[in-house]
Amino acid sequence: MEVSEMARRKKITKKKLKEPDEFISLTAKAYLFITRYLKQLATGGIILLVLILAFLFLQRWEKGNELDADQKFSLAVQLYQKITSPYREGTPAEYKSLLEGFSEVVSRFPRTSPGKLSLLYRGDIHLRLGEFEAAIKEYQAFLQKAGNVRLYRLLAMEGMGYAYEGMKDYEKALHAYQKIVEMGESFESADAHLNMGRYYERMGENKEALENYRAFLKISEKSPVANAVLRKISLLEK
Repeated sequence: MEVSEMARRKKITKKKLKEPDEFISLTAKAYLFITRYLKQLATGGIILLVLILAFLFLQRWEKGNELDADQKFSLAVQLYQKITSPYREGTPAEYKSLLEGFSEVVSRFPRTSPGKLSLLYRGDIHLRLGEFEAAIKEYQAFLQKAGNVRLYRLLAMEGMGYAYEGMKDYEKALHAYQKIVEMGESFESADAHLNMGRYYERMGENKEALENYRAFLKISEKSPVANAVLRKISLLEK
């Protein structure tokens, strides 16, 4: 009887001891895993922290850059508006000086919105100075960086058309004006139709010239040049 009782107690004791053994084993494995990979985990955490801080610093730096670019760009635009007003035309020296102002914004803040828009203004200045190849390069550079802002893209395409006309490359000028019409903005496509009408008239293609002059009047019948366009239509219809 006593032997039997002792055997039963021994079995219970072994069973109870088995569970703590497993717990200790798992704890030991966890400890070994942590100690083995603690350095890697700490290193990964530091790298992540550095990346986050670098990102925040870059954001702050870009914001500061944007503000500086805005200030310099605004000053250049004010001067541009002054020397291109309807009441006076700037001198070549004034345009050259203005070109330097926009060039500074481009070189110092190329990734900012003012830096990209300055390319468009530089193209316009070169166009006004009769530097057509330089104007085309500026417009092309702007179109590569401008994104999908339709108004600015339209202005760049129009400027390219005028520059190609200045170089007497009328086929490329026509292509630029056609691109404007395809973009579907009526306030810009009116001038594009007018320019295409001039091109076709120059080439002796009266039918196409008439089509574009009529398209211009349909969009912009109250334009200051509407009467002149009507006279052109009357002459071409004869």
